[in-house]
Amino acid sequence: MRIIFSANHRQHNPPFEIYDGQMEPYAEKPERIDEAIRILRENNIGRICRPKNFPLKFIAEVHQRDYINYIRDKSKLLKSGEILYPSYYISDTYAPITNGTFEAARTAANGALTGASYLRDGEQMVYCLCRPPGHHAGVKNMGGYCYFNNAAIGAQYLSHFGRVAILDIDFHHGNGIQDIFYQRDDVLYVSIHADPKVKYPYSSGYVSENREFNINYPLPLGTTNQKYLKVFGQALENIRNFGADYLVVSVGFDTYKKDPIGGFKLTTPIYEKIGREIASLNIPILAVQEGGYFVPDFGLNLLSFLRGIGK
Repeated sequence: MRIIFSANHRQHNPPFEIYDGQMEPYAEKPERIDEAIRILRENNIGRICRPKNFPLKFIAEVHQRDYINYIRDKSKLLKSGEILYPSYYISDTYAPITNGTFEAARTAANGALTGASYLRDGEQMVYCLCRPPGHHAGVKNMGGYCYFNNAAIGAQYLSHFGRVAILDIDFHHGNGIQDIFYQRDDVLYVSIHADPKVKYPYSSGYVSENREFNINYPLPLGTTNQKYLKVFGQALENIRNFGADYLVVSVGFDTYKKDPIGGFKLTTPIYEKIGREIASLNIPILAVQEGGYFVPDFGLNLLSFLRGIGK
């Protein structure tokens, strides 16, 4: 198993986010990834590789070029320690721009593209330890800690070579992925997430948005392992019926019972079972990291997932 990782993620480190009008500590912090890579190295999991460099045209297949240029140009103008909440191209108050945002976000996107290229070279499973995450980033907007939609960029790359399914198991609905692929019939998006009536992003992830190639499974707060696995099985059946040549998994551990911004009751061992069931699909898999904000157990949850999916 290859693991794609770059220390460039640390260049994006906003000091705060705005929640209900108040400045709060930034939950999507570098320590999440630092803990993950420490655990992976200690347990000798996978072959850790740096992302390759890809031209911006691959990101521009998913995001508007003006939006890409905006993040690049604003990042360059900011000084160290400065933070910008732009009035344009932003959908909420959880995705400020800093002077390192563009470099970190582009490297994360390159990580997903690198993983996708390894699948094309014959790898069966690649995990991309991306930060910042991506599944809330739309065609021309940032939000929910996300700037470039890493999973969507990887899926778009693979879509040139076959049918692609995206399975989103982050606690929050991937409104950005839905936005990008909603009108497509060559990419299936299946998302299991918290009921958007009570949790971010609030505006999408409802059953009423379901169509043949876009399937949402909103779940109530307090969802347990058993209840989650029942719906998870239905999601895997959707993917089997689609006949995907490649699977992209948006992996979130904010479904964990201790997550500070979650609300499900999943436990560490369940991620190994989830990984094992995904692997049973027996198609090339690109796993892309999204959320998960309880830092002390982030690495252990990831370890559980990779042990399952690597079997």
